[in-house]
Parts: sequence; C-alpha cells; structure tokens
Amino acid sequence: MIDLICPFCATLSKADFSCPRAGPVIRRGGTEFVCGSDDAHARCRLFFEACKAAALPAFGLEDDLTQMPQSTLIKIQFGSLLGLRRITAGAPDPAAQIENIDALLNAALVKFGSLEAIPCASLIDDISQYRLPRRRGRQVD
Repeated sequence: MIDLICPFCATLSKADFSCPRAGPVIRRGGTEFVCGSDDAHARCRLFFEACKAAALPAFGLEDDLTQMPQSTLIKIQFGSLLGLRRITAGAPDPAAQIENIDALLNAALVKFGSLEAIPCASLIDDISQYRLPRRRGRQVD
C-alpha cells in the first residue's frame, strides 16, 4: 500500500483537486493519499516523473531530495496538471481546479496516444508560473 502513494498528494490536499481513485490515509506526518489502482498509479507516477525531469532544469535544480525545495515539487504537481488540462482541452481554463485527475490523464492518453507522447516540455511555463498560496502569519495575542 505504501507503494501506491499518489504522486499528486499536494494537489489532493487542496479541495479544488480530486481523484476518484485516491483515498486518504492518516499518518503521523499528516494525510497522504493512496491510489486504489495499480495501473492508474503507474500512469500518474510516469507522468509526474516526466514532468519533473522536464521542469527541474528550468528551476536550475537536479533531482536530489537533499537539495530540492519541497515547494518545487508542489509547483510541479499543480502546474503539470493545470498545464495538462490546458493542452488537452486546447484552450486555457481559468478555473484553478481539477475535479478528476484520473479522467484528465485518460483524456491526455486519448489525445496524445501514450504517456511518452505527452509534451511535458510544453508544461514548463505552467509549472514555473504556478504560484503557491501564501502562508498566513501567526496571530500574536
């Protein structure tokens, strides 16, 4: 089960993104999401890894967990899905939500024919331009 942790966990933690295959699992560090399908998980993992490989050079980073900021991985998760929706739909969608990640990837497979054919390099602007929400300051009583 630990092997099926969704590569888009950060997006699922935000109420605007969802996937019918993902189920929350509560752990000490917080909530993670586990995929209910081996095939869907493998597809999402391959897409995420391809997007990460395309985007990291744009950030001037290497795939090194000790050096890469967590915020970069989060930008890749959000930006790649929003960009995929843009290139799959053929027009930008101003809504910053994706109701079904699994259906989005299925639509991309229909349009492009395979995961390898999805032009991840064309998603780099979506990834780099995604803005993480600002953290709220702590209230001092």
